[in-house]
Amino acid sequence: MVPHTKTAPNTACSNDCSVGLLDVCELQDKEFTSHLSSHERALYMGLRNESRKREWLAGRLSAKYLFLNRLDLPHVTQSQQWRPTLSKLSLEALGVYSPWMYQKVEVLPNGGMPSLVWCGKDRPESISLSHAGGFSCASIALGATTAIDLETAVPRNDAFYTNNFSEAEINWAARRADGESISSSWSFTLLWTLKESALKLGWLNHASLWNLPRIEIDGLPRLDHIGRVLCSSTMDEDFVVFTARVKDPRRVMKVRVAVTGTRNLVLTVMNPLIGAIN
Repeated sequence: MVPHTKTAPNTACSNDCSVGLLDVCELQDKEFTSHLSSHERALYMGLRNESRKREWLAGRLSAKYLFLNRLDLPHVTQSQQWRPTLSKLSLEALGVYSPWMYQKVEVLPNGGMPSLVWCGKDRPESISLSHAGGFSCASIALGATTAIDLETAVPRNDAFYTNNFSEAEINWAARRADGESISSSWSFTLLWTLKESALKLGWLNHASLWNLPRIEIDGLPRLDHIGRVLCSSTMDEDFVVFTARVKDPRRVMKVRVAVTGTRNLVLTVMNPLIGAIN
């Protein structure tokens, strides 16, 4: 089934991994429950906090938009060089598709992770959701499971730094903080997003924030490789891509990582390269 749109599809979503970012303020002046299935609407209405409801809704609308847009494209490419594409979404972009089309795309919980359903049938795409700092984001990808995490880069209490990071990670973040334009808060937030993404990939059987201290991120790049995303006041649509290793006391997993952000936000996308190495 090919959807009818008001404008040409967004070709940025034609890559094998697409990311949508939506400011939750875009949803304040319009009712979007008509864009949800009956099951989604029940989940949405069960949320008590209005801010949480807007974040939840913005994330699902982002995922639905990405999926519908990909259906509208003649083909979705799987490139040799993995690099996610970012679409900054707006009320106008969401309006390209009719509410009934959004209803046919469901983002439903599945064992603690979101899954995608189209016209009542499970879809093979991997999706991931996150929100922070007044923004919600979603990723949709072909092939290996992909995880996304968005966090605000702000100073935190001392326990955050001492309890969640290894000595090697602390030393890496300290080296990144040597320059005046580089915030240690940003460095540690990047590490946090990497660990959160690893949990979303199912790195541990029982994913929980309590597991983060057990995970170590190794093989991180030099500052001059990723530093350009630190100085921007707006989200750069071009990701910096690198490989790293996720380690716990028993296993190592090599991963591909894509990072973008601003001075105050870090957005990380991750997928596994070769699985766990015992």
